Amino acid sequence: MTQHDIALLLADAADEVKIGIAPAQALIRGGRRRRARRWAVVATTALVVTGSTGALALTGLSGDGDRGVSSASRPVASAEASEPHMRTTLASGTDAGVPWRVYIDVWKAPADTAQARTTLAAMAKFGEHPQDVSKPSELVGKVAHFVHRVTGEEARTTQIADMVLPEDEVLSGGEYGTVSLPLLPKNDTAPRLVIGQVAKTAREVTCTWKDGTSTEVGRASTAAETNAAAPAIHSPEHSPYDWFVCLAPKSTAYDEIKGIKVTKK
Repeated sequence: MTQHDIALLLADAADEVKIGIAPAQALIRGGRRRRARRWAVVATTALVVTGSTGALALTGLSGDGDRGVSSASRPVASAEASEPHMRTTLASGTDAGVPWRVYIDVWKAPADTAQARTTLAAMAKFGEHPQDVSKPSELVGKVAHFVHRVTGEEARTTQIADMVLPEDEVLSGGEYGTVSLPLLPKNDTAPRLVIGQVAKTAREVTCTWKDGTSTEVGRASTAAETNAAAPAIHSPEHSPYDWFVCLAPKSTAYDEIKGIKVTKK
């Protein structure tokens, strides 16, 4: 099989990947979709979803015809690395007997190239590197976010998305961003897991599912902060956005048309 044949097969596989509406962050302002900040998402087939317009890009093919592997699919922490202080659990629970958790690591924006170099080195200890950053100077003044999914009794951890934002970027009113994907890729292909961002003033988000039901996600109370199993809007330190996760019931999936809505601003 030639490299060209493999590329065609990967393209066909990409057509079958259901990643929900706008794997790139879908921001809404005044009912109109505007150009969004970049999401980098690892799809269930190890294809990489990137771009600000919902485009699906494949990982590169190496010279010998083997499929390249995204750094986002590598182990996320070295054996000696401890839990980072910038980590926030966004949601957790048990689905069909399988425990799961979604957390986010947020790295403070470095003020200069020297700080950026130090920050990138610290990220590397946890297997993290923003795909949009090729040199330290590109990270200056920007906050890096890494979203991870942990599943199973063995606590298998996969980095599922990363995003780099200017530290002064904000959302307002009903603006939001989302990405949807399967919770347990081995058992489920439906996009049931929704990860999103809202303005720091948002008090409630409603996620709508294909069966017509919905889930309301309110502000994290003191109790919710210590019990992440309850869906809640969280405020990770240093992030210019607030973040939430909601999960569709097993029998349904994310409604890509109705999507989510900030129901209390």
